[in-house]
Amino acid sequence: MLLLLGIFLAGWALAQTGSIKLDLKAFRVVSVQEQNRTIERLEPAIEARPGEVVEYQLTAQNTTDTVLRQVALVIPIPASTAYQPSSAQPLQLGDTLVIAEFSFDGGRTYGKLPLKRKVKVMENGKEVEKEVEVKPEEFTHARWVLPQMGARQTVMLKLRTIVR
Repeated sequence: MLLLLGIFLAGWALAQTGSIKLDLKAFRVVSVQEQNRTIERLEPAIEARPGEVVEYQLTAQNTTDTVLRQVALVIPIPASTAYQPSSAQPLQLGDTLVIAEFSFDGGRTYGKLPLKRKVKVMENGKEVEKEVEVKPEEFTHARWVLPQMGARQTVMLKLRTIVR
C-alpha cells in the first residue's frame, strides 16, 4: 500500500491560512533488536503493509512576527489505517497542555476522549436514541487547538496508526 501524503497537506492549519508553514511526514515504525533490547526506528513510509505501524509527524511553524491565536492543527487519519490508541501526544505550550481532539465524521465535528456519538436502536419495539463510544479505528482526524502560537514558533505533533 502506498501512502500518499500530498493529499493531506492542503490546508490543515485552520484559521491562520498563509501564516503557518506545515510539513507532514509519515514514518514506518520498525522494531529492531540491539544489545538484548528492542528499540524502535523510524523509516520513511513510502510503502507500508497491513499490520505495520505508521507514525505521522506534523511540524507547524508560525511564519509571522505576531502571536497567532486559536490555531487548529489537524492530522488526518487515512481510511486505510486505524488510529493507535494513546498515540496522539499532548503538546506542552508553557503552562498549557494541549490535548488532541478527535473526529469520526471526516473532520466536521471534534471531541475529547472518550468520543461519543448518538445512534438509534430498537428497544422493546420502539426506536430510541443511545449514546455509544466511538472506537479508535473509526477516527478520521486528530486536532490540537493551540490557544496561541508565538511569533516564529515551531511545534511538532505526532500520532500513530496501524495499516489495515
